[in-house]
Parts: sequence; C-alpha cells; structure tokens
Amino acid sequence: MSAKKTNNINQFLPTTPDEMRQRGWKQADIILVTGDAYIDHPSFGVALIGRWLEKLGYKVAILAQPNWQSVDAFRALGPPRLFWSITSGAIDSRLNDYASMGHRRKKDAYSPGGVLGLRPRRPLLVYSARVREAFKGIPVILGGFEASIRRIVHYDFIEDKLKRSVLTDAKADLLIHGMGELAIKEIAKRLDSGQSISQLTNIPGTAYVVNRQTAAPNNALLLPSLSQQEQDRSKVMDGQKLYEAQAYPLGQPVIQDQNPGTIVIMPPSRPLNTSEMDELYALPFTRRWHPSYDKLGGVPALEPVRFSITTHRGCFGGCSFCSIHIHQGKQICSRSIGSLLAEADSLAKHKQFRGTISDIGGPTANMYGMKCERADSCKRTSCLAPAVCKNFKCDTTQLMKMMKSFLKWKKNQPTPVNIYVASGVRHDLAIRDKDYIDLLVRHFVGGHLKVAPEHYCKGVLELMGKPPFKIFEKFEACFKQASRRAGKEQYLVPYFISSHPGCTADDSVALMEYLISRSWRPRQVQDFSPIPLTRSTAMYVSGLDTKGRKIHIPRGHREKILQAALLQYYEPKNKKVVNDFLRSQKRIDLISKISRLQTRRKNT
Repeated sequence: MSAKKTNNINQFLPTTPDEMRQRGWKQADIILVTGDAYIDHPSFGVALIGRWLEKLGYKVAILAQPNWQSVDAFRALGPPRLFWSITSGAIDSRLNDYASMGHRRKKDAYSPGGVLGLRPRRPLLVYSARVREAFKGIPVILGGFEASIRRIVHYDFIEDKLKRSVLTDAKADLLIHGMGELAIKEIAKRLDSGQSISQLTNIPGTAYVVNRQTAAPNNALLLPSLSQQEQDRSKVMDGQKLYEAQAYPLGQPVIQDQNPGTIVIMPPSRPLNTSEMDELYALPFTRRWHPSYDKLGGVPALEPVRFSITTHRGCFGGCSFCSIHIHQGKQICSRSIGSLLAEADSLAKHKQFRGTISDIGGPTANMYGMKCERADSCKRTSCLAPAVCKNFKCDTTQLMKMMKSFLKWKKNQPTPVNIYVASGVRHDLAIRDKDYIDLLVRHFVGGHLKVAPEHYCKGVLELMGKPPFKIFEKFEACFKQASRRAGKEQYLVPYFISSHPGCTADDSVALMEYLISRSWRPRQVQDFSPIPLTRSTAMYVSGLDTKGRKIHIPRGHREKILQAALLQYYEPKNKKVVNDFLRSQKRIDLISKISRLQTRRKNT
C-alpha cells in the first residue's frame, strides 16, 4: 500500500486488522459495532462517539455492518480491552427496514450503494449474541437511537406486540440512552480504572439489569411491568406518563419488571454545555464515507447532510408523535458562533465543497440559543403545548446574531456561497418575532421552506401536541409578506400526518377539503408510525388519550390507506379509493371539485 493511501485510510478510525496495524495497535480499547456503513461525519452517532473517545485517549475501532451469519467477522479485530459498544445505526432498525404500512423498504440509505440485506433485522440482539460468542467476559454496552427509544417495555409495530427492553432481550450489561457522550466517557474511565461492569450502577443516562451483584436505588419509581401492560393496555399510557415525568436530568431512577428480569433506568445525562458542544464538533471529521465504499457507489445517507452544520441539540416542542425530546432532551444545547463559523471555514476548504451549506440548524432550526432558567426542574414535556409556558421566553437574540454572523462570513468568502435553513422551523415559535421571519426569508430560504402544521382539525392537533391551524395560517401570511418584501417568489412545503391516533376518516376529509380549497397537492404526507417511547404510540396501543379518554385508532390497513389517499387525493393511484369512499359518504360534491381541479391543472 502506498504512503498516500495509508495516510488517507488513517484519517478514519480503523475498521480492519490491517488498519489497526498501520497505527501500531495490537488491540483496540473499545470496538464500536454498527448496523450502518461507516461515515465519518458528525451527523452519524458512531463517528461522533468514536471521535469523542479517540480524543479522550482511547484506541477505538469500528466494526461496520459485520456479517452476522458467522462469528468470524466479530473475531476479526480481536477482543476490545475495555468493552464492546453496539448500535443498530442512525435510525431505529424497524423504521429503516419497514414503511409504516408494513412493507419492506426497497433501499437502505445507510448501506453502500443503498443495498439491502447488510444488517440483521434486530441488530442489537444479533450483534450482542455474536460478540459474546466471539470473546467471553467482555462487557457489552448498547447505545444509539434504537437502544434509547427501546430502553423500557415498548410496542413493536411490525410484530404488533409489546416487547421487553432491548437491554433485557440482548442480554447486554448496560444500555446508554439519550445523547451518550458523558455516559460513555464515564463508563470508559471507570472500566479503565479497574472497576467491574457490575459496579457501574449510578451513571446518568444508563440502564442496567438487577441481579445478584446489582440492586435498584431506594428512590426508584416502579413502572407498569410487561405482563401488566399486556393484560391491561391502559397501563401503556400510565407507563408512558410515569416515565416522561422522570425523563429529565434531575428526575428519579425508574425500575421495571420485564417478566422475567428487572431493569433500572437512571435519569438522563445533563445536557452538554456550549464549551463541550464546541469541543465535540471541532473533532477531525473527514465528512466522507470510508474509502472501502468508493467502488460500491458510496453511502446515500451522507449526501443530504455532508455540508450541513448542526447548530444545536434538543427540542422543547414536545410533539406527541416525536421522540426527539425524549432522546436529545428538551433543553437546547447550543454551540458558540465562533465554533459554527470555524466549521463553515472547514467546509469551504473541503475538496468536495461546491459552494452550498445545505442546512444550519438542529431538530428545530429556530430554537438555537433559547433556554428556560427552570428547565432543570421542570416536568413539562413541551414548553409550547397545550399553551406556551409562562416561564418560557421567546428570545431570538442569539439566533439572529448567529444568522447575521453567517451572512457576514458569507460576504468575506472569495467565491459565492449559499447558506440555507433546511431542517424546518417551528411556525408557532417563529411568528412571535417577525424580524426573525424577515431575516430567514430574505437570506436563508432557497425557494422552499419546510414547515409542519401536521393536520387541520383542532382535536387531532391537540392530540399531536401541535398548535391550532390558524397559527399556521398566520405564519403563512407572514412568510408571504416577508417574501414580497424581499422581492422573492417562495413557497412553504407543509408536512402532514395521516392516521394519527384520534384521527377519523371524517377528519381526513376535512383536511382534504381544505387542501382542495387551496389547490394544494401535498407531497410530504407521512402515515403515522408507532415509534417507541412517544405519547402517540401510547395512544395507539392503549386506545386512550393522555387524560384516559377513549379515542378512535386507525389500525387496519384499509383505513390507513384511505386516510393517506385522502390527503394525496390528486394521485392517479388513489382515485378509486378516494372516489369510492366519497360516494359512500354521499360527498359527490368533492368528487366534482377534485375533477375540476385536475382539469384546470391539465389546461394550465
């Protein structure tokens, strides 16, 4: 191998025995096993945690998409000195493998060339079994998004059943939930100091199994067990509310029987401060997939985010169907402006940079720099719903200062640069400051802006934890006015969800009528998926809202297809489903309106 190629490979964390030898390693301290291809980019958890551990002084190797059908691949790098850390990848494996209707996906965006079949269907369980088979007695630690949202008893929409925590089913030693930097740092430090894995029972952001060597904390709260939830589905909602009330850094530990087995879930880690966020994102990411994938067509998931910049973490919106606030936390962790501009400088020097920073944002772009002084002790899931909290201050000072700093940076570049906000904004937050809307629209929207009203009907929106639709209409008016002032023709791209718990076919018809009245043909329609550890999924399983009232649950395949079709009434493939239903409801008037609308579009 040439020196040039050796240096290129050594820019990445080692993935093969040869790459370890090139670094002079006989053994890795920690091996990260992932169901995704290895992409060295801060948007991908394995790279982020790997670089973080590397900075802390540990020898970190990555075993990406190993062949799970044999133990051989898990012996290739030898045993790690401290522990295995296993993740299914960037998203939950069920969501990666299946669409909401239960169909297998035709492409795996996190695999080379988008090829299917390079990961098992339950990566956490399968990989855990293989590493234990490969080498006995080495601690096994689960982490990543799937482990985080499946940390307690949860619903699996593919099997249509309640499941134990993946910690129990994988027979792992520890589970890291939430953003894992602080937890994995503490785990590595204490194991390196000679402590046993059974002694690590007081680390925030972790979960462990109760056994002869471990015990539950005296102040742990009891959640409904697996068998209790199976026997009485209303307990699913009870468990969700009980857990959410403690799922913040100053909350209490919780304990839950898995039948068999018992686990303890410690409160989440504290949020990273600005200095720690800056340190994390300053790590030497190449923003490339591993060179071994070059001849395989690369990894599709990288392209949309390759030249994006994460400005912050966390979301205080608390939407019922979203797990971000339970995974990243509701407190906003913002990077300094200096750190963000330094990353922009590095992007501009990247060999593959073509002049566009595709996104500056986070889970919700317009939450940068915002905080509540009472966040550490607040049990509210959302600062915005059902009404804006009196303690919350919509202060856009830091947000606008950051955006203006990017504009100044942009002017100083030797060649033209485009900078966009593509991660979407919370519209009920945005309308509280029209100066922000003006700045956003004039300089950071490339013709289209993503926004998520999600539905039209009041009752459905309340269940979703979203504001009334009139707030969206107010934002739309502000957006149009700002675009006119900027001399631009720009459009909103609204997102809608079909078949959310509590949404009836009549609700979907009401939304369809509104869409027809506006001549809207929404492309961004997502059929509801029951993601573990969300209130919406608790509604779906229990049939109850958060107040214990019965609600309609669209469960059957036929109804889910109907609701999605009503929202995309204009698609030729949906014509029969929509027309048959409207005829059964004696809504011939709507069939005529759709027909006239389609005719007008053809003529223009």
